[in-house]
Amino acid sequence: MKIIEYLKSNIDDIQTLVENLDPSQYTQKLEVLSGVSVGSHVRHILEFYLAIFKTSQLEICYDDRGRDIRIETDTVFAILIVRQIRGSLNNITSDMPMILKASFSIESDEPIEFGTSLFRELVYVLEHSIHHLAIIKIGMKYLGIKEELIRNFGLAPATIRRQVIDILNKLPKPVL
Repeated sequence: MKIIEYLKSNIDDIQTLVENLDPSQYTQKLEVLSGVSVGSHVRHILEFYLAIFKTSQLEICYDDRGRDIRIETDTVFAILIVRQIRGSLNNITSDMPMILKASFSIESDEPIEFGTSLFRELVYVLEHSIHHLAIIKIGMKYLGIKEELIRNFGLAPATIRRQVIDILNKLPKPVL
């Protein structure tokens, strides 16, 4: 299943990120990230994945994330979670219906429910992850992380494809 391969690639990118940051870079609160760390964003991404896999009754609620501080402060623990998520992705064999519960009010935490599916939520988590990786990339540039590690980091595949097309269009046309 293609979507599972895309998700694994995303998780692999996160693992590469965590492995290439020293603990102080991972946990440093950065002004350019509104005072949060790269690790905070990694935790946020991973907990969206975990929200999908923690349920057995086919309901998902991203509001009920664990907010486990160890993910954002301990690179070894974060990598363990990445590997756990990868293992869960390996176990997916088909799509299935789910119920999404969410509260969009600051006055009440009473959730509303929506019909959805496992694959739809995995697509959402992938898009959400790419968005946060783009934010992390800002922090990585601020930290002076080597460009080859972050060149396509946090870019949607469609953006990368468009950039390649733009480069190809700028090349001189062959004379026939």
